Amino acid sequence: MKKSKASKRAESFPKGKPAVAASVVLDEIDKRILQTLQRDALVANQVLADQIGLSPPACLKRVRRLRSAGIIARTISLLSAEALGYPLLTVVRLKLDGPTESMMHTFETRMMASPRVMQCMLIAGDTDYILLVRSRDVAHYQEFARRMLKVAPGVRAYTSEIVLALTKSTTELPVDP
Repeated sequence: MKKSKASKRAESFPKGKPAVAASVVLDEIDKRILQTLQRDALVANQVLADQIGLSPPACLKRVRRLRSAGIIARTISLLSAEALGYPLLTVVRLKLDGPTESMMHTFETRMMASPRVMQCMLIAGDTDYILLVRSRDVAHYQEFARRMLKVAPGVRAYTSEIVLALTKSTTELPVDP
């Protein structure tokens, strides 16, 4: 039986643990290292080793193993959107007009090229995509919507929801101790 484009695309999403990390067994020390690094990725190796109770070379070896295994995907700096002049966060729910693989690729490419789109998520259900968009103010968001959404090929409809307050925002994943 031939698979639909939507089911092929859905199969490309990770299911459960990624294959890279599946071969790595995390012990309690690894988990404590990951918890610490999620809070402060710039912690000096000596300080991390002292907190974890390892020698600095052993600690560094573990961190390198976690990176090479893909458990630590990358190290980044989280910037303040407010301090950089982008305090407005908008959740956009978007429906494509009869989504095809080509249309979805074109739309995703447009969203990836826009630095104001913080996340673009293909989802199951009545909505095709959810976007998180940063803007200076409502007028700045409206300009984005007119330029990027209203005229985008294949966009049937979208709704915009302005976030009034973030009651929780984290990048930390649970690491069972």
